[in-house]
Amino acid sequence: MKIRTKLVLEVIVLFALVGMISFVSIMNTKQLQDSFSSISSETLPVLDTLKDMRYASTQLSAITMEIVLIEDETRNTGENEYRELEEILEINFYKIEQAKSLFNDSFSKYSNLMIENYDDEINTTEELATKWNDLLFISNKMIQLKASGVSGFQILQLNQDFNSSFDKMNAEIDHAIELTSGNIDQRQEYIDLLVTEVTWSIVIALNLFVLTALVIRFLILRSISNPLNKIRNVTHSIAKGDFVLYPEKGNDEISELGRDINIMSNDLAELHKKIIEKERLSSIGSLATRFAHDIRNPLSVIKNSFEIIEIKTKNTLDDSLLKNFERIGRAVERITHQTDDVLDYVSVTEVKREKCSLLSIIKSTIKNNKIPYGVKISIPDNDCMILCDPYKLEIILTNLVNNACYAINDDGKITFRIIETDDDVIIEVEDSGKGIPDDDLDKIFEPLFTTKQTGTGLGLSSCKSIIDAHEGKISVRNNPTTFSIQLPKKPKNYQIPIKKENAKSRSKFASTE
Repeated sequence: MKIRTKLVLEVIVLFALVGMISFVSIMNTKQLQDSFSSISSETLPVLDTLKDMRYASTQLSAITMEIVLIEDETRNTGENEYRELEEILEINFYKIEQAKSLFNDSFSKYSNLMIENYDDEINTTEELATKWNDLLFISNKMIQLKASGVSGFQILQLNQDFNSSFDKMNAEIDHAIELTSGNIDQRQEYIDLLVTEVTWSIVIALNLFVLTALVIRFLILRSISNPLNKIRNVTHSIAKGDFVLYPEKGNDEISELGRDINIMSNDLAELHKKIIEKERLSSIGSLATRFAHDIRNPLSVIKNSFEIIEIKTKNTLDDSLLKNFERIGRAVERITHQTDDVLDYVSVTEVKREKCSLLSIIKSTIKNNKIPYGVKISIPDNDCMILCDPYKLEIILTNLVNNACYAINDDGKITFRIIETDDDVIIEVEDSGKGIPDDDLDKIFEPLFTTKQTGTGLGLSSCKSIIDAHEGKISVRNNPTTFSIQLPKKPKNYQIPIKKENAKSRSKFASTE
């Protein structure tokens, strides 16, 4: 995961935690608001209606007793006082109707509130209605009996029943108020508990927020610091010459840096290997050059002296001596060939390009080499002109022909082909030999590698160096064994030389203009 993505993810997680804390706070605050709102909208109106019903019952009781007393007075008063008492009675009867109306309205509101908001456990609607009807019935009966002139024990009994009914009515109202107040106490306990839960939930959420932020930051820092420490150790190892690789895991910027370091480590390891190999070959080359030069002079003396002896004694030698002379000649040729391989490899000279005929170079190669009698050579019918160093190209073809003769054991066929493309010219040398082992295909162009019992292992390496100097490529494939030399028609690093007016000589391979 990218470092930028990790940081963005951290911000998203922190915002999510802040949102969660805010959501929890808002929901708990909403619950508190709902609880207070329920007390205001449900419980308090119930208490108000019960207080109104108490007031109505009290008014009914007081006015009823006042009417009874006034009825007694009307029997012993004069006409004027009687009229005044009649007016007072009318007012009291009106007040009784008001008390009834107040109770009925309050009772209706109370019933609706009980049905909407409370269960049957605290619903005292039926008991209140019964007690109110009993109180109202006794009140009406007392007033009617008193108005009809009844007095004495019956009125006294009704008065006792009325007082008892009034007390029961107030007791029922007190019971309803007590139940409602108990509900308020429960709501208060719930609110206190909810406030405690809200406080703790916010505290816990804040602690989780801080802890989560610290954990995320720790993980992100560790995911950055640990790979950086590994990269540091890898770079220290590389600096000491131990070309270790960074363990490639993940797809963040540090992993990409690790992959780049691995590429650098591989390149440095390859470069280090090449430098060591170059130094080794340079030392070997210096020694081989001195050795080859030291051998070449006495070898020339031996070869020339042997040829003179062979000419002078040609007609006087028997078959046994002739075979020994032939053996000596082949030994001298082998030493000469190996010495030339060493000198060709270590003597890196500048490529001198000129426009040449490839077919002429192939024919010259065949002409200047001793081809065994059993080897058939097939040359191409087509030709191509190309800028190259003809003498160095002949060295390459000579080496390939000698290798092909060795591979087919002096009995087979060697085929040359010239293939021309838009940008390149390809020379193929195919032989009918048994082929090169697949494990050796990638090694044959390395210096000192050879599969022959005789040889220096420098021939194909020299060929590759010459081809590289021509900005070309050389490759090999099996079935049948075919070496391919790819040369560019227009070398990138080649500049056409300025023609001299008096050119004295030209190459034997150059084209005629």
